[in-house]
Amino acid sequence: MSKRKRASPGKTGADKPAGEPDDSAPKEDMAHVSPDLLAGSPDIFAPKWSAEEPVRSEAPEVVTEPVAAEAPPETIEAPVDSAQPSSLTPAEAPPTLGPPAAEAGPPPPPITAIPHPARPRAGGSSAALGIVLVVVGIFALGVVLFGVDLTQYGWPLFVIVPGLTLLVVGFLGGGQGASVPGGIVTMLGLVLAYQSSTGDWASWAFAWALIAPGGVGLGLYLQALRDRDPAMLRQGRILMFVAALIFMIGFVFFESILGISGMDYGIFGKAALPGLLIVIGIILLVRSIQRSRRVT
Repeated sequence: MSKRKRASPGKTGADKPAGEPDDSAPKEDMAHVSPDLLAGSPDIFAPKWSAEEPVRSEAPEVVTEPVAAEAPPETIEAPVDSAQPSSLTPAEAPPTLGPPAAEAGPPPPPITAIPHPARPRAGGSSAALGIVLVVVGIFALGVVLFGVDLTQYGWPLFVIVPGLTLLVVGFLGGGQGASVPGGIVTMLGLVLAYQSSTGDWASWAFAWALIAPGGVGLGLYLQALRDRDPAMLRQGRILMFVAALIFMIGFVFFESILGISGMDYGIFGKAALPGLLIVIGIILLVRSIQRSRRVT
């Protein structure tokens, strides 16, 4: 390919020297591109056909991408202190509803019927006394009709029979008002029968314990058997045991040691003191065992 010289400005073909080829003439070995072919090409390759046509500069397209909106910051509420007074006015404060009527207070306790023991009738004592008089009268009538002599040894029966009658009346429904006096009178009659038959009237020094609390414990015990009352049954046993213990202590002191009656009680009098010691020792052992069980 031959080199082309660019024509200097202001020179035309006529000014060129002869024999120099004209550069403006089309060359056979060059491809001729018409303006029509360059019309559809990009602007960067298109020549400036007209000096008066303004150059268009397109702004680069702005690619917009979706931007995730930032979440608003969470507001952390401070715990409301119930001890601080509310700053709301009575008009702005929300209305407070009271508890329902059913929850206003604790329910009332259920009413349970407590069984009370039946009160003795007002005429119970007079009825018991009337029964005793009738029984004693029948007994006296039988003594008179059959000619039984009770003046020397049998007179304590006039004490024992009323006492047994009261015990029977109390056991059949007379209550403690009949059973307790019946126990006392019965024990009194038995003591009198012993003293009358032996002449040991000095035994009153310690025999009184058999009447009271012994007679009281006997009446309570029999009444508790009828009513099936464990508390009264235990109370009656305790009273009878205390009476027997007092009787044994008094017998040892007045008969075995002092000998106030001067009577010979035989083996009973000799074994009274050792037997009393054994009984007291057993009582102490039982109480110690019971206390140890309560502690454990």
